This record gives sequence, C-alpha cells and structure tokens, in this order.
Amino acid sequence: MRSLKLSTVAFLFCCIIGLAPFIWSTDLAANNRIKLPDIGNTSSAVISAQLEKKLGKAFIRSVRRRVPLSGDQEINDYIQKIGNKIAKSSEQPDRHFNFFVVNDQRINAFAGPDGHIGINAGLILTTESESELASVIAHEVGHVTQQHLKRAIETASQMAVPNAAATLAAVALGIALGPAALIAVQAAQVQKQINFTRRHEAEADRVGVQNLADAGFDPRSMPIFFGRLQKASRYYGQKLPEILRTHPAPISRVSDTAARAEKYPYKQVVDSQDFRLVRMRLRVKSKKVSPFDLIKALETESAQGIKGIKAAASYGLALAYSADHQYAKARQTLTRLTLLYPQQYQYQTALALNEHADGKIQTAFSILKTAKHRFPQSRAVNLKFSKFLLHTGQPKQALTFLNKDLQEYPPTPEIYDLLSIAYGQTKKPVRGYQYRAEYLYAYGLTKDAIVQLEQALLAAGENFYQSSQIENRIDQLKKELDAPALL
Repeated sequence: MRSLKLSTVAFLFCCIIGLAPFIWSTDLAANNRIKLPDIGNTSSAVISAQLEKKLGKAFIRSVRRRVPLSGDQEINDYIQKIGNKIAKSSEQPDRHFNFFVVNDQRINAFAGPDGHIGINAGLILTTESESELASVIAHEVGHVTQQHLKRAIETASQMAVPNAAATLAAVALGIALGPAALIAVQAAQVQKQINFTRRHEAEADRVGVQNLADAGFDPRSMPIFFGRLQKASRYYGQKLPEILRTHPAPISRVSDTAARAEKYPYKQVVDSQDFRLVRMRLRVKSKKVSPFDLIKALETESAQGIKGIKAAASYGLALAYSADHQYAKARQTLTRLTLLYPQQYQYQTALALNEHADGKIQTAFSILKTAKHRFPQSRAVNLKFSKFLLHTGQPKQALTFLNKDLQEYPPTPEIYDLLSIAYGQTKKPVRGYQYRAEYLYAYGLTKDAIVQLEQALLAAGENFYQSSQIENRIDQLKKELDAPALL
C-alpha cells in the first residue's frame, strides 16, 4: 500500500474544494444554465461509481467518528427535504445526495465524495431566512455537480480507502491531520491552493444562484448571507467563522453573486413553517442561554409577528418549558398548537414526548398512534412510534416499522441501533449482534464491530447460512483494519 506523500496531502486539500475552470453561457436570455466545459480531466473515466460510493461511505463514517451528527429525525428529514429540492434543480437531478446536520455551533458547511453534504447547526441558526439556508446548500451541491471532488477521488484510488476518507473528512471538518501529514508545505503551493479554491468557490456560487432560482428560492439570498458574514468577520479577529476559512469570500465574490442574482425577476419567498420549527428546535437544543432567559425571550417572541412566527415561537417556548420540567405549561401550549395547526406533525410529537416525560405513558402512546395514522409518510413520526413500541415492550410491532424504514430509506446508525434492540427483545440474538455491529461500524468502530460479529457467529451455532454470512462480513472488516491508519 503506498504511503501518503506530501503532494497527495496538498492535492487532497485543494481538491476538497475542486480545481476545474468554468465558463458562462453568453446568451443568458436564451439559456441561463452554466455550460460545463471539457477540461480534459480523465477522472470521470478512471474513477468508477463503485469506488466513489465506497469512498463516500468511508467518508461519512469518518465524519461520524470525529464530530457529533444530529440524531433528531425531524431535523434530518427537513434538511434532506430542502436539499433534495435544490438537487432536483441542479444539472444532476437524478443523483442521490445525503444531507445531514452536524451538532456544532460553528458556522460551516462542506461537501464530500458521493454527494455527502454536511450543514452545521450553527449555520442554520445564523441564517435569517429559508432562502439563505438554501443558498448555502445550493453552493455545496454546486461543488458536487461541477465535479470539484473528482480529482481528489482519483488520487484516493491510489490509497487505502479508510486513509483517503479520513483525509477528506479531516480537511472538510477543519481538523488537523495526523503526524504522517504534518509536513511543511511550500508557500508557493499554499498560494496555488488558495487561488484554485477561490476559483471554484466562484463557480459553485454561480451554479448555486441559478439552482436557487430554479428551485423557487430567492437567489439574492446568497450574496446577502455571505455579505453579512463578511461584514461580521471584522469583529471576529483571528476567530473567523469556519465557513469563511474553508470558503473564502472576497468582496468580488459577494458582488459577483449579487449581479448574477439581479438577472432574475424579484419575487417574495415566504419561509416554510418547517424551517421556523427546525430553527426553534436547534435554538432550544443549543443551550446558549439559561433556561430562564430562553423562556423569557420566547414568551415575548410568541406574542409578536405574523401568525406563523408566533406559532413557531410558542413551539420553542413549549420545548423550553418541557426541558425545564414545566410539563403543565408545555402541555397547554402544545395542545393549543395541535388544535390550531393539525397539519404540523411536530406539535403532536412534541406533545407526546412531553406527556411521556411527565409519566403519562398511555396518553403519549395515544397521541403518537394518532400521529402515525395521520402522517404515515413521515419518517420522524414512524421512528418515534417505533421507539415508543420498544419502550413499552412491543418489539414485534416495532420491527414491522423498522424493517419498512430499512427498505425505503438509506440506513442510518439509529436504525441499526433500534433493530439491534428489537431483535434482542424478540430473542433473536444473531440478528441483534449483527445490527449492533453495523451500528458500531457506521461510527468507524471497526474492531468493536468485529467483536459483535464474533458473538453473532457463536450464537448462530450450526446454522450454515447465517455462519457463512457472518464470516464473510468479518473478513471484509478485517481487511479494512489491515490498511495503515492515517489519523
């Protein structure tokens, strides 16, 4: 296996943003779509979709191991929904993207191989409109669709996949590389990387503005958001927001996107209620202020503004009440919201969780059961209902919903965890150990996953089919461990 050389580290660092040049259609009136040039890059021919997918899976495992990702399905469903809306308006509308939220209050977003795009919770809270959030997502989608990661993937094909994925994850997250990569880079190389980065940031901006407009968002939100960050950066000193470290924003970048956005007719875009509620959930979870100060602030906000804004503030207030063990006040607020806005499942699930926290188990179960029938397509509601079934000793019923989720959506660590618990409760230890192994592996804990698989092998006994399946999986994971560690 080749060792990671200085040139490889430097190359991966600039390739996480991308290196391809761009051109713009000269006839904007006739065609407002960016033309992809033939830049003579052979990476798309050299790199197979299978390798990119394999590297993408390793990348997300490395990310999970290094930073906490949101396990809140309501937040995850929302960010995937808005991301899909942007992606459907891109030049690769059929491509699969995985959008996820990082539980980090720093302002940042990043793109990785195979369409993995991370958005920090701090960035969502910093945006002042849904279009601003969409503009950041559109920018990251632009990095992917413009193939800015292709050369990084081509370089990665010469390395062990875990090492390559760890390098890409470290660069994307702004984490220092390990000793093998701690080598001084010549100033000329660094400047070249910065130049390439700015060039590709401009291209992703241009693609993003167009995709924003096509998806029904306000394209003017992109220069507004980055302009506000740029103005605020003068007060940060050496502690710039992470997004300004990884996404350079010279004045020309803001003015270029503003000029591009002005080519689209102005239309007022109203924030969705889902956007408001997600921001409220993140605000309460952030614990930036004391519960007392948060409640006082939200009590004031819930009496101001338009109906949707007041409802969102009331929702946040109820969450704060419940977190502060003021269950009666939370119940009163959420009951009112549920009656006024029956189309928003978030009020019903919050009420159910409040009742559960207050020890009213049967009431909570009844509320969740009603929500399950009213919102059968909501993944968040289905998972909450499944968890409740497990909590109340109904694993067989839970398995019906969990296996259905496994068939309909890409698997997540939480699904593996719940399946492991459910199979354990139904006295099927082999499946329980197997899913526990996949849960650990999803977080990059490969050795621990192998231990669980070895337990599954013992439990399988003389079942030839199960034993063969487990042994093959153990062999796969052991081969990964043979690769030298980078980070």
